[in-house]
Amino acid sequence: MKLKKLFALGLACLLPWMLFAGGKTDGSAKGGVTTLQLWHRWSGLSEDALNQVIKGFEAQNPDVKIVSTGQPGEYMELLQKMIADMAAGNAPPDLFVGGYNLMNYIHTEMNPVLVNNLAPSPTAYTELKNKYIPSMIKLGEIEDDQIGVPFALSNIVMFYNEDIFKAAGLSAADVPKTWEDVIRVGTIIKEKTGKFAVGMQKVDSWPDLGIIYSNGGKLLTDDGKKVAFNNPQAAEAIGMWQSLHRRGLAAIDTDAELMASFIAGNVAMYVSSCMKLSSIQSSVAFNLKVGECPSFGTKRKALPAGGAAIMSFTKDKARYNAVWRFLDYATSAEAMEMFTKSGYLAVTKAQVPMVSGQEAAYAQLEYAVPWTAWPGGSAGLEIDRLYINKRLEIIHGTLDVTSTLNQLAADCNKLLN
Repeated sequence: MKLKKLFALGLACLLPWMLFAGGKTDGSAKGGVTTLQLWHRWSGLSEDALNQVIKGFEAQNPDVKIVSTGQPGEYMELLQKMIADMAAGNAPPDLFVGGYNLMNYIHTEMNPVLVNNLAPSPTAYTELKNKYIPSMIKLGEIEDDQIGVPFALSNIVMFYNEDIFKAAGLSAADVPKTWEDVIRVGTIIKEKTGKFAVGMQKVDSWPDLGIIYSNGGKLLTDDGKKVAFNNPQAAEAIGMWQSLHRRGLAAIDTDAELMASFIAGNVAMYVSSCMKLSSIQSSVAFNLKVGECPSFGTKRKALPAGGAAIMSFTKDKARYNAVWRFLDYATSAEAMEMFTKSGYLAVTKAQVPMVSGQEAAYAQLEYAVPWTAWPGGSAGLEIDRLYINKRLEIIHGTLDVTSTLNQLAADCNKLLN
């Protein structure tokens, strides 16, 4: 492990994270019970659903105790806090719920235990993999190494406020199917109601991939070794996003402010992750509907599979069996039924009841593509930061999209030399 890189990345998070580190147990077996540490980023209903899975597992495995540590935020923040904790001399967690977009870094820098090494036998490993269709199990794979088991799955949907549509004289037939429709309908909403028409998730590069790929663009070179988000199709997609703000259809705000505004009834359409379904449903006072993510004209959509895989960093082979049993249970039909109540989709072949409002997300699974991980290990994390910061400048301002992306790509590729 490249400790100096890890320390540099986690230093900013080190002091606040010590509160978490100080309360950990050593994860050893005491009195015949093996304690496993599990770290995740969820809160609210998603954390509640995960806790149900943990309870279900412990009921069937009384010799294993799962100590769950939740740190609300994004997958990147959780990873940074784990790195800071390790830099402070603490052992890594036995179980870690890491975002698909960070798999390249985790594989390159963090030395996770390969899933096939955790399995008690080749047969058990094959049976676990057979719970998935091939494209889904590969979400936890990097360079032919299975470093995690896919657990959470989401895609980009469009939540919308039916009451605002009606106030603008619009019906279900007017719900946008394309981004051109969003601009046309959004202009009507703005003129008739004075409310903002639309907002799209901004906190990470996930929605960017959705619009770039759906417009026929790409993020990396074909060999995956360099960034290439300065192609014309990508520039057109980001330019469309910028135009929503320049036309006054979208507010210049933070990601948290955007979601709060939508929940408060001040934004008509909110393009974000389907995993927010249950939280939004429980918070709004208006008629909430969910539609598919808009497309670029007749082009086929390509939507990145969001979510996370469960992986292990345990260094104690005596805990391998307990870790394996949790992975096996977490990917069972019983656990999938519990967890998908949060709004996430079933990542396995399990037939689970569909939560009302998930219809659009499940309908879009045919468009699923991997959530691209930036190359370069530690450099990839810096590229992610540079990209998101510059993209916010673009969409919230008047920067020329093509020239700005060209310069950004050049700056990022210097980090990969």
